[in-house]
Amino acid sequence: MNEGNYTVSFAVPHSLTDGDNTELSIREYDDFGSMYEFELLDGSTRSVGKQLVSEITPVEE
Repeated sequence: MNEGNYTVSFAVPHSLTDGDNTELSIREYDDFGSMYEFELLDGSTRSVGKQLVSEITPVEE
């Protein structure tokens, strides 16, 4: 299974995460000023306001 290239940490659980989880694995992301666009593991994209994201960290191999 592809674990993703980045881990997104949300300040609080988000609709993109499972239940109370606050972390999401993504392939890529773009920074559009006030929001991020995430490429999810299934290839779809979602936009999220920056105020909801605590940090984005690269996955160490």
